[in-house]
Amino acid sequence: MPIIGIIASAITGHLGLTVDYLVVAGGGGGGKSRGGGGGAGGLRSTVTATGGGGSLETALTMALNTSFTVTVGAGGAGGTSNDGGNGGNSVFSSITSTGGGGGGSAVGTGTGVNGGSGGGGAGNNGLKAGGTGTTNQGYAGGNSPDTASNYGAGGGGGSNAVGVNGTGSTGGNGGGGVATSITGSSVTYAGGGGGGTYNGGTAGTGQAGGGNGKTNATTGDNATANTGSGGGAGGAQPGGDGNGGAGGSGIVIARYSGTIQKAYGGTITTSGGNTIHTFTSSGNFYTGTALATGGTITFASGYFYHTFLSSGTFTPTQSLSADVLTIAGGGGGGMGGGGAGGLVYLSSQSLTATGYTVTVGAGGGGAANINNTIGTNGSNSQFGSTTAAVGGGRGGINLTGPESQGGNGGSGGGGGLTFSGGTSGDGGTGTAGQGNAGGNAPAVSSSPHSSGGGGGAGAAGQNFVSNTVAGSGGNGVNTYSTWASATGTGANSGYYAGGGGGAIYGTGGTQGTGGLGGGGTATNATPSNPGVTNTGGGGGGVGAGASPTFTSANGGSGIVIVRYAV
Repeated sequence: MPIIGIIASAITGHLGLTVDYLVVAGGGGGGKSRGGGGGAGGLRSTVTATGGGGSLETALTMALNTSFTVTVGAGGAGGTSNDGGNGGNSVFSSITSTGGGGGGSAVGTGTGVNGGSGGGGAGNNGLKAGGTGTTNQGYAGGNSPDTASNYGAGGGGGSNAVGVNGTGSTGGNGGGGVATSITGSSVTYAGGGGGGTYNGGTAGTGQAGGGNGKTNATTGDNATANTGSGGGAGGAQPGGDGNGGAGGSGIVIARYSGTIQKAYGGTITTSGGNTIHTFTSSGNFYTGTALATGGTITFASGYFYHTFLSSGTFTPTQSLSADVLTIAGGGGGGMGGGGAGGLVYLSSQSLTATGYTVTVGAGGGGAANINNTIGTNGSNSQFGSTTAAVGGGRGGINLTGPESQGGNGGSGGGGGLTFSGGTSGDGGTGTAGQGNAGGNAPAVSSSPHSSGGGGGAGAAGQNFVSNTVAGSGGNGVNTYSTWASATGTGANSGYYAGGGGGAIYGTGGTQGTGGLGGGGTATNATPSNPGVTNTGGGGGGVGAGASPTFTSANGGSGIVIVRYAV
């Protein structure tokens, strides 16, 4: 081979991240009606010990700057009409652990199901074998005896031991799990579920978080989540059958040497000079670092997210294409609800290795006194020189002039109260493509009277409903719920930019609720409920019951999120 080729090969051999792993599949569900215990999910490990009595697995050398799919297997369903369900496989790169086998059922064939570890055989007339385990992952389930009386069923197999056989009076215990110290502490995973019995007797015990079996017409215990252990079996009695318990979901843990983070994905901790990534649900493991600096950085489903809760700078280390979500600060409440901050989404922005200024707008101030002093609009948010998200409009107050009208903004503020002869309390207008108008409130001759809700990114603020029912804030949008989940932001399960609720002038009545996405709900207390921080939600209005200060609430601050795929 030419010298240059030798050098290239030598270099290439070191271009990877050496990763230890623990991959545990979901445990099998326990069987119905004096059923067998669920088998543990298969366990493969490079640290301390591995499943099925095998030799330790070999650490992976994983290519750099590559995203690897991580699958965490679900626990198998407990048997409700027959055998327990098998657990789901767990996968980390090229490593697959097999889901645990379901426990057999006396109302089915009675035989335990094969899996990572096998399910236990059901207590039935005649010997019923446990399911087989997978080589170097787990063990077989226990058998049931060819004995009557309490028809003890076999325990589910564990990653470290065969499930215990049932007897005429006892259900078998689950097989033991494997203890591993990959996280820095010894934790035992993947034990079998306990077998059930008929009309008394002693049911089997689950191991390592596995569910206990039951007697009589009692449902078996569920296994503990993220242990990969098997579910407990249901019992039986004359005229009644108990269902099986569910198996526990699996877990995937990756570890590499050093406390400097070299990868993203899962929950990241350090211990004993190692960095540990723990996945309790499916995701991605990315062997590299972010391609930019700035904001709070997270990684999910193949994307890096940079979340700016306050102003800063986003600086790529190379040219890249990014999506940008920009939300302005919500408007302050008055008597009418504050409008949500404008929402701007820009896709596939071509960015270069230079700094981009990120401005996160503050929420607008609430009205200091809804009888004479208006609040303020929210402030704009902007990413670099792209289109700015416009701050939400402030809510209208209790005056006869234009102050009763909601402010224009990203979404408009809700209209306030106006007595006859004054200007009607119209809602403010929203900015096209960013938000919606606030709700209106007509002029009246006496109290009580109500105001309009602030507009939201997804819907206009509600008009005043009646003299005693105020308009609610317009809902925001949950189009970006995956962004919210990846960054831990948003409100109401992934909504952004909801409008604030309008308030009642006078006693009694129904205050307007805040729109989904951080809008504040109106009150008769002072101050009212503010918009949720970093959602762009509008501030809630305040009613006349808040005397003597009549102070309304601030809008929620905005947010800017940048994401790009790797």
